[in-house]
Formats: sequence, C-alpha cells, structure tokens
Amino acid sequence: MPLLVRRLIVAVLSCALAAPAGIAPARAQAPELPALGDVAYDDLSPANERRFGEQIMREVRRDPAYLADPDTQDYLNALGFRLVSVSPARYTDFEFFAVRDAMLNAFAFPGGFIGVHSGLVIGAANESELASVLAHEIGHIEQRHIARMLAKQRDGTFIAIGALLLALLAARSGSSSSGDAAQAAIAAGQAAAVQQQLNFSREAEREADRVGFQILTGAGFDPAAMSSFFTRLQQGTRIYESAAPEYLRTHPLTVERLSDIQNRARESRLLPRPDSLDFHLVRARLRVLQDDSPQGLRDSALHFRSQIDSRSAPSLTAAYYGLALASTMLGEHGAAVEAARNARRSSQAPSPMLDKVVSQTLYAAARTDAERADAVRLAREAAARYPVSRLSALHYVDLLQKNGHDDTAVAFLREQLALSRSDPRLFELLARSYERLGRRTLQHQATAELYVLLGATPAAIDQLQLARKANDADFYTLSEVDARLRQLSQQMREYREQLAREGRAPAEPDKGQRR
Repeated sequence: MPLLVRRLIVAVLSCALAAPAGIAPARAQAPELPALGDVAYDDLSPANERRFGEQIMREVRRDPAYLADPDTQDYLNALGFRLVSVSPARYTDFEFFAVRDAMLNAFAFPGGFIGVHSGLVIGAANESELASVLAHEIGHIEQRHIARMLAKQRDGTFIAIGALLLALLAARSGSSSSGDAAQAAIAAGQAAAVQQQLNFSREAEREADRVGFQILTGAGFDPAAMSSFFTRLQQGTRIYESAAPEYLRTHPLTVERLSDIQNRARESRLLPRPDSLDFHLVRARLRVLQDDSPQGLRDSALHFRSQIDSRSAPSLTAAYYGLALASTMLGEHGAAVEAARNARRSSQAPSPMLDKVVSQTLYAAARTDAERADAVRLAREAAARYPVSRLSALHYVDLLQKNGHDDTAVAFLREQLALSRSDPRLFELLARSYERLGRRTLQHQATAELYVLLGATPAAIDQLQLARKANDADFYTLSEVDARLRQLSQQMREYREQLAREGRAPAEPDKGQRR
C-alpha cells in the first residue's frame, strides 16, 4: 500500500469515520476495496470490525513504512498484552505493530489492531508514557468507538467512506495527478463529515482517556504518565502553533481532558514505575531503523558513541546495543562485536534482544566455519532459553538457513507452528527450506498458508493446485492439501455469490474453481 493510502486510511479512522464489514480478499495484485455490506441497516458487529481491520492490515503490511521487525513487535505486543490483561477487552484478539514514521502518533484500527509510530517510542520520556498512549488506544477499542460512531452519525460516515474509496482509487490509478486527486477526495469527504462527528469524537477521546487511565494504573504504570505526555505535546504546540504534533491533530486535546487526567493522577497513590530494559533497547533499535540510510546509520552510531563516552545515556546497555546494531548495518563488524559484548556485559537483566545481537554480530564477523557454528549455537541456546520469543526463533532459523541446515530448520519451524499459525513469516521460512530440500508439495502447501494469512486466497488456491501436481508427498499430506483446497474454494464461491447478490460482480467461478 502506498504511504499516501495508509495516511488517508489513518486520517479517516482517527476521526472515527469507519467503513463497515470487510470482505474476502481478492488477488494480491488487484486488491478489492472494502465492501459496505449491510451496515446501512445495522451497527458494525465485532466480527465485522475484525474482518475490516484484517483487510486494512493486509494493505498496511505491504507498505514499506510497515516495520516487520520481530524485536520491536515482540516488545510492543508484550507491553500491549500487559495492559490488555487488566482490561475488559482482554478477550479481544489484539495485535500491536510499528510503523516507520518520525511523528509522535499511534492509532487504532477496527478489530484490535493498534499501530505505533517509531517516533512515539523514541520520543516517549519513559515507558509509562508509551504505555499511556497504548492504553488510550485500547480504550477506543474496548469502548467500540468506531461501531458507536457508525450508529450515531451514519450519514457522515458514508460521506467519509465515499471519500476514502475515491482516495484509494485515485492512489491506485498510477497517474501523475493521483496524489492530488487522492488528497482532494479525502479533504472534501472530511470537510463534509468532520463537523457532524466532532462532538462525538471529543466525547470518545474523553472516554478513551478514562478507560485508558484505569488500564494504565491497573497494569502498574506511573499514573502521571498520561498527563505528562499530553502536557509536553501541548507545550510543543504553543511553540509551534502552525505545526502541531500529529498526535494532537488525530487526537484533539482540550483543556477539560488535560485537567481531568491531571486530577485522576493526583488522586492515585501509585508510585512511578522504573522502565524495563527492553524499553530502552527497543528505543535504541528504532532510532537506528527509523533512518537506515548510510548517513542515518552514521548519525545513530555517533549519537550512541557520544552517550557512551559522556556516560549520559539513560541506559548504557541500550547505548552499546544501538551502537552494535548501527555498526553491523554499516559493515563495521569488529566494532559491532565489541559493542554487542559490552551491551550484554553491562546489563543486570537478561534479554533475548541482547542474546540475539551478540549472535548476530559474531555471525556477521565470522571468517571460519567454526566461528559461524559458534554463532548458530548461541542462537539455538537463546531460542531454548526464551521459548515464546519470536525474535529468538526467527533469528535461529535465519542462521540455520544461511548455513544450509534446512532439515533442522524445518523441524524447528514445525514446532513453532504447533504453537501459533498466525505469523506469515514462519510459513515463508518453511516454504524456503522445503524448496531447498526439493520437497515441492510441502513447499507449495506452506506458501498457500502464507498467502492465506496475507489475504490472497486465490493465490493460495493456485499454490494448493501446484502442490497436488507435484505429488511428491505421502497420502496424509495430499489429503490435507485436498481438504484445504476444498475449504478455500468454498470460501471463494461464497464471496463471489455475495458480490453478485449485492450487484457488484457476476457470480463467475474463480480461476481455482475452473481447474
């Protein structure tokens, strides 16, 4: 998804202007626009919220700004789930993800998807401030503000939906004027709808503040963090009135909101909570990843060296970690190994990120098979030490594949998939190892599951048909392929029949059904 389209979607949803139920995905090369379904006659159900959110996420994951970084994702989801665990929304399937963007912002999509700008993590004064923003976004989802907005201001919502669809079409047209057309479409739609939504939007923000504050304190974070974050943003707005922080543009802050949060913080008896080591490590990591150009990496390395030399870093361990990461990406492997070892040596607490950076830098600097084998051993030990750490698992598989140990990689990946089948990266890596081993049926089967998770059901059907033709697996595997092929083909038939009933497409069989 082009960056412009992502910003348009975020702009619409941040104003609580939501489209209704999602539809089954189309081919990856020609994605369908969100379908309106039956929401004109009913509110957005939780199931439809989730489907719509999943459809938006399939587009977001294609955006170069989407940070598919397991280290960052592990941290954000661990922090997010700590907050969710004390919320009535704990039964919602949440997913927290990062976007490479220097602006201080975060946003919630329908169905439990919460995006965090890299700039927010870097700019947060402490972990409690970051947690306060996530708690606020969880509050929006817990209170189902998108569905409630749809019920309260249905007319304005459909104006915004029309603007969003026009913007999507304009951005996908590929013409030289598509950017201007998209901006004009979204501006017109928002201008017509924002005034209708404004009062309810402010109430939704106040409600998310109240719910978010309860979540924040319930999880044991500093109760003053939410007000301190908002106060810093408000002070920045006074200095730069023509360029308000993006968070304040998408989450309008009023004097009443700020006063209410400050009063709640004063009444709380909780003490400030120290930051976790992983917060400092991820903040250092995102400083490097936010600008990974050669000059950006050199600037990051200089920043961390300055912190180390002056002993001014909030976390010396994180400064060494950031220097190790930047040095590795610059190809300065000797400096990277030294910094990685110093990071782990200076730490008083264990962390999978520290174990990974040591193994990673040693492997990059290795010149002999024995040195590479030692790095693989460290990665294997880290994966065993942190069995639920996705970053440790993916790093171990990466080194196995680089060393040609695909049989071991397959066995390990199948263990991981027994725990969770929701990560497309696991299927991508599994397909890669099967391809190298010449096991075509299993390769296409794994690729099909990858496409299912990416929302490309027709492409998944094509892969399953290729798996049947390869015919180099046992009877049990081929039976699995046939059963999955029937299931996905049935889903596509139902999807096309739905389109036909709504008058948006003929009920023709898809490519997979004709074969």
